[in-house]
Amino acid sequence: MSTSTQTTKNVLPLLVPPPPTKPSLLESQKQALFITQPAPLLEAVKSAPRSESDYRWLAYVLELLIEIGNRDESLSFNTVLRRDYKQLSFLLEELVLTVGENVHHPATSLMMLVGFLVERYETENIPKLSDLPPEPIEADLVEQDDEWEILEIRDLTPEEMQELEKNHPPAAILEWSKTEVAIHAFFSMGNILSEGGWVREAISAYDMALRLKPDYAEAYYNRGTAKTLIGEHQLGITDFDEAIRLKPQFVEAHYNRGAAKLALNQGVAARPDFQTALKLMEQQGREDIKTNITQYLGET
Repeated sequence: MSTSTQTTKNVLPLLVPPPPTKPSLLESQKQALFITQPAPLLEAVKSAPRSESDYRWLAYVLELLIEIGNRDESLSFNTVLRRDYKQLSFLLEELVLTVGENVHHPATSLMMLVGFLVERYETENIPKLSDLPPEPIEADLVEQDDEWEILEIRDLTPEEMQELEKNHPPAAILEWSKTEVAIHAFFSMGNILSEGGWVREAISAYDMALRLKPDYAEAYYNRGTAKTLIGEHQLGITDFDEAIRLKPQFVEAHYNRGAAKLALNQGVAARPDFQTALKLMEQQGREDIKTNITQYLGET
């Protein structure tokens, strides 16, 4: 799966607007200065607090998927081994129970990716029923009077098709390519792991998302934010630089780059970033972090 040939025509917004936050410079020793992105996927959803075992489980899934992906240079996930299949099948069952049909669940794309890998192995290694010799059917087991009516999609009138779609609306996520699903799955895992404090694992997830989509500004931004959370401010600035290069109007990237510089005692260098963030916010008609930016400008 070459990322250079992928299109984004079916890709939905991967991030919802960042929530209002009011970090205080005076509280910088107690809490992070940086704005982090909320849970990914189509809409923000409120979920019960995750347990430590949930994050440990997700870190295990991430490690398994990275191992499978790294078996070929193109990161195409083409090589699924028998031992992988056993683990993936179990994981898929757990994900189906957790996610169900909720396309807004943060783990929906992860469930789809694991499902693709399970399907790949079964297609390549498990004989289809049509390939197996038919078993003899005893005549007395067949009810001669049973009648079965099979309604095929092509037999429906336009009116019937419209009625069917009302009850079964197509989910846009199902139109994603396998590569797009993988990109989103790793990005989602990065956000969830970062949320739980598993920051280095989150960075590994963002690394994979960026290998699949090198022009993914939000992944650079989230990886940069994760790096600042473990004190790697200069590396975070490098990621914010790339996010801004790809998306110049990215308010949060300008803001967090200024915060990273401020954490490195580079107040003079941080000031233009805050000024740019404030200008962009005014242009975009936003107010959510305007107070914070104004405060920082008064202290740099």
